[in-house]
Amino acid sequence: MGFNRAAYLQPSKLCDFDRSPQIREKAAGLIRGARDRQEKFRRIFSFVKELPYGLDDWDLSASQVLRKGWGMCSGKTNLLVAMLRSVGIPARYRVFQILAEPALMKLAGSADKGAARMADLGELRDHVDCEVWLGKWTDCDPGRDSAVEQGLLKLGGSLERRKVADKRGRVRYLKLAVIDAWARERQARRHFRLDRQDIFAEINRGFEKLREFGRS
Repeated sequence: MGFNRAAYLQPSKLCDFDRSPQIREKAAGLIRGARDRQEKFRRIFSFVKELPYGLDDWDLSASQVLRKGWGMCSGKTNLLVAMLRSVGIPARYRVFQILAEPALMKLAGSADKGAARMADLGELRDHVDCEVWLGKWTDCDPGRDSAVEQGLLKLGGSLERRKVADKRGRVRYLKLAVIDAWARERQARRHFRLDRQDIFAEINRGFEKLREFGRS
């Protein structure tokens, strides 16, 4: 296999499937009757992907995301990794930079002061997705739910992440077995601070509009 399998099956404070029977029970229920590892992965991935996307904190535990029933890229990826590991499928985190999607920014920030708040974030964004071991490391992104994706397409946007590359065209990926330290450091330099929950709620109303647009 060429890697330390155990490192990608371990829990952590944020990847807390060892302390959350809800994560283990949900994952076990989703894969019941699955024929192979690929089908187990697809079922778990589909569940996490279809949880609504919304702006939130970076350092939420997997159990918090499951309990809330929604999350942003880091939270949903953390839940995906936790659920996969809980059923014995190695998974890890992948961190890289992307460019903001203009169409998504416009609608998500359309309410009240949301547009200015979204603009404050700048064009460069940190992004977290997942790599799962299915005979080889395979990347997958559970961030956007299908309704948001459909809304984005209707606005003329693209589903492909606009990855930031160096002068040689290479994307720099940070691949982590444990995301805890990175997530806490990223949360410490969060752009929105004291009033962030109100800001999140305002911007997330824009994402719900996008979701409704995608379903229409």
